[in-house]
Amino acid sequence: MLPKKIFLKDIIIIKLIMVSFLLLIKTSHSIEQYTAHGGPVKGLAVSASNNLMASASFDYSVVIWDLNPIKEKLTLIGHDAAVNTVKFSPNNDFLASGGDDNNILLWALKDINNLNEEIQPIKLGNHRGKIADLEFSNNGRYLISASWDGTVGVWDLKKRKQINSLVGHKGPVYAVKYSKDNKHIYSSGYDGDIKLWKANSGEYVRPIVKNGWGISKFEVDEKLNFIAFGSTDGQIKINKFDKDETILNIKEDRVPILSMYYLENENMISFGNAKGRMIILDTKKWSLVRDFNAVNGPIWDNILFPNDSSLIVAGLDDFLTRWQIFDFPPKFLERPGPARRFNPVKEVSNGEKQFARKCSVCHTLVENGKKRAGPTLYKIFGRKAGSLEGYKYSKALIESDIIWNEESINRLFDEGPDKVTPGTKMPIQRMKKIQDRQDLVMFLKKATN
Repeated sequence: MLPKKIFLKDIIIIKLIMVSFLLLIKTSHSIEQYTAHGGPVKGLAVSASNNLMASASFDYSVVIWDLNPIKEKLTLIGHDAAVNTVKFSPNNDFLASGGDDNNILLWALKDINNLNEEIQPIKLGNHRGKIADLEFSNNGRYLISASWDGTVGVWDLKKRKQINSLVGHKGPVYAVKYSKDNKHIYSSGYDGDIKLWKANSGEYVRPIVKNGWGISKFEVDEKLNFIAFGSTDGQIKINKFDKDETILNIKEDRVPILSMYYLENENMISFGNAKGRMIILDTKKWSLVRDFNAVNGPIWDNILFPNDSSLIVAGLDDFLTRWQIFDFPPKFLERPGPARRFNPVKEVSNGEKQFARKCSVCHTLVENGKKRAGPTLYKIFGRKAGSLEGYKYSKALIESDIIWNEESINRLFDEGPDKVTPGTKMPIQRMKKIQDRQDLVMFLKKATN
């Protein structure tokens, strides 16, 4: 018979193992993944009625999701480049989207709710640079847009036209907001300012924040008297709105803040950075709610859901990741994380590595490859450019006389798509090394046949 001391010690160890095992089981159910896109997810939004979610992707599409439970509903095709941002109007009339094609599109929610697969968006207008952010006025009459051309666009949705262009930022504009009374517009950008404008006239009033680094995301709550922002140097800062006084400053991690979400009624605000870290704060006490690694890679957007205390994050993966905020160990996710198709960790040939890095985000190698920004490369050798049935090509590629072969594919990556296929939707990808281009061509010749 074992001594009593050892027996009790063994019981304690067994209990600890059981608790750890149960925690692990519970944690495994805390992470859910939802797949509908064929490329990284850039933006998220929830409708005012809380029954729909929209996600914007590098694959040029917007996916509409039913909520409770989360389920793919409809895919919207209309942009000619990556879609960066989506927003629902507060009156449930429209979904707005903006992308790297510089365009702002409006989608009628009545068509979305009726599952109209042939929805034709309204092209509201465009900037001279890509669209980084969109925001509706609280009455749903106006829309503002932040662009990398350095301006803020003001759009009248009844007249379907731009009524003002706010010029004053030095460099790209990253984020825009309306004040609660619709009388003012706030904007932030590369220059590190959060600027205040009069909404009706577009008159510039003053900078309300001057930061040394670019301000990627921000929130203003005049009633609760705070301005919260995240910057490109990784700083998270909370200032008082009515005077120059800092409430909280988190700056130990010099990784850019890319996303932010304010859940006003629940007194929570969340920040996501370029390495997958999520920080959630209580806006009443300005205390830390959660600090953990949610994904491996950038968090381009995130949404907090109050009903079930969950968080959805969007990033480099094709899928959305959902976490239960209060239901998991804070350091569950390990670094550097799983391999991705565009960043393989196993040993592969140089040609396959080049395909993974340069091509796989937009293209597949299989016959029925769908939901990517570009068409499948299956049997590409000998195929005329712009001729694959079922893919929406640009006019420039359809009218080209290019036949894809060793020489034309090599030239595409030598000179770049902007020279070989000018006017196409293909992002600029070049390879300086001759050997890399040759290895890619040889890999494609074998893998696509």
